[in-house]
Amino acid sequence: MSTGHIRKRPTKDGKPSYQLIVESEKDPITGKRRRFYKTVNGTKKEAEVTLTRMKAEIDGSGAIAKPSALKLSDWMAEWLELYLPNIEATTRANYVERITTKLNPYLGSTPLKNIQTSMVQQWVNDLSKKENLAPKSVKNVYLNLKAALDKAVLLNMIPQNPCTGVELPKLVKYQAEVYDDIEIEKLLQETKGTDMYLFIVLEISLGLRRGEIAALEWSDIDFEKSVIHITKNRVIAGKEKITKSPKSQAGIRDLYIGEHLHTLLSEEYERYQADKKAMGGDFIDSNLVIRQKNGKGFSPDSLTQKWIRFRKIHGLKEIRLHDLRHTCATAMLSAGVSPKVIQTRLGHSDISVTMNIYTHSLPSMNKDAGDKIDEVLFR
Repeated sequence: MSTGHIRKRPTKDGKPSYQLIVESEKDPITGKRRRFYKTVNGTKKEAEVTLTRMKAEIDGSGAIAKPSALKLSDWMAEWLELYLPNIEATTRANYVERITTKLNPYLGSTPLKNIQTSMVQQWVNDLSKKENLAPKSVKNVYLNLKAALDKAVLLNMIPQNPCTGVELPKLVKYQAEVYDDIEIEKLLQETKGTDMYLFIVLEISLGLRRGEIAALEWSDIDFEKSVIHITKNRVIAGKEKITKSPKSQAGIRDLYIGEHLHTLLSEEYERYQADKKAMGGDFIDSNLVIRQKNGKGFSPDSLTQKWIRFRKIHGLKEIRLHDLRHTCATAMLSAGVSPKVIQTRLGHSDISVTMNIYTHSLPSMNKDAGDKIDEVLFR
């Protein structure tokens, strides 16, 4: 068995650096040991992990393979496990899905040391043209690769990052579609009397995110004060549903509700209690506002699919579920609600995000602005 130890190295900038020294077993012919060295710029834990890998490689082959001889897929897995231990479960699941489906099939079997800029560029081009992947999605998986290779450079596994110089497809800003007054009226008419009605009213009157609706519980509603407390967001991490706090403090907010929504929620709460009593042990007492008949909740993706099916069946204009949130914002804007209040109600941490709502303004609002400026200047 090989032996090894770690020696801390002094550095001018004071950053941690360690020298790894590993000795192989004696050669049966020469009777000599081989000694291997490696420098790790990072934490002691990183140095210990690298030392363990060096010893395993020496014991397995009698001569160490350079870490850069690892396959890219193996390095990506190690990067995720060792260097990103504290990222959220949802973020990790997204990274794993991207790397597994969009990176490894193209470059995963290539040795890390053999990755060239031209190969990365071809991969980016293939994602964009052959797979027709959206520019933002291409950029996301590219950034995962770049970060992993940056770490490989820092650990002296490769001399430079082959992502340098790669051209990404140009990002195209998505222009959200919204419903105007007539389309909102049709939407409400089509949903009234169905299990979609409360869900849609929550979307277009409060502008909630789908995960916020999926996580909304009866304990979040203060019927006496007509306030809904938004404190949770339901997300998917791999195949697991997770309820967590919003990404930013701005996402935690109290929303005052009008009389119509108050009545709808009161009636739904009575139905919840009635179903709970009628179904007995078959009822899942989830405490969720938007639920299935047996009390079981919906995943955010299920709500999206539910919306798409309903929209198609009833011949409604094709817009994303998230665009109902923009519809709410546009309706508030049209009603004269200040952007600052809209920001608070939507849970935007940055008002610039809210101000972008103006790019979704309706033609009628544009005409109204023209009429008003004409009246002010030329009356």
